[in-house]
Amino acid sequence: MKIPPHCSLLVASFLIAPFNELGAASILTNGDFSGSLASWTTSGMVFNTGNSAVFSDSVSPAVTVFQSGSFPGSLVGLELSFDFFNGLSPSVPPGFVPDGFFATLYLGASPFGPTLAGGIFDQALGLFDLDSSGPFNPAPDASFSASPKGAGWTRFTLSQASSPAFTSPGFATVAFEFYNLNGTGSDSVVAIDNVSLVTVVPEPCPSVLLGFSLALPLVRRRR
Repeated sequence: MKIPPHCSLLVASFLIAPFNELGAASILTNGDFSGSLASWTTSGMVFNTGNSAVFSDSVSPAVTVFQSGSFPGSLVGLELSFDFFNGLSPSVPPGFVPDGFFATLYLGASPFGPTLAGGIFDQALGLFDLDSSGPFNPAPDASFSASPKGAGWTRFTLSQASSPAFTSPGFATVAFEFYNLNGTGSDSVVAIDNVSLVTVVPEPCPSVLLGFSLALPLVRRRR
């Protein structure tokens, strides 16, 4: 049986584990902020409350949270999702602009270092901007839906097809930024939870997998 090149990795994985054990997993860790902000790089006033990352302007005017994860060279797309709570203040005194929150996905050849500003990337995709009235400027293929976390929460999902930045092994960095822009402290809050970034590999080869699934019992019998 001739195996197409892009299926070789899939077949190898199939031989190691049953098909139903092959599944996608987030390339980020502690995306549910279970008990802490471990694995995430933070600056400004951000804390863990109810196993969520909570941004506040009570101390610093700018808050950032980000994490980089590596993806395979066979990547042809990704799916990013998370829940967010919008508690931004509608107050805009004269001479100021509304408090804002920004979610961004960066793609590049290396992970980000200790600061978001010092990160090097090949592509930046704005996921959405947020003010007190709700999200705007969403990324193409992004969607918003009711969150399983309940009232006040919204679910964001992005299914992104192939990108030039996916052509070689590299890293994806998910970043969240919160800014006090209305000149008033302690009047805004934003929270995020359940951050998941799942890689999408080339489509499976059903005929190849079917052939191996039928042949596998014979191989086991011969042993």
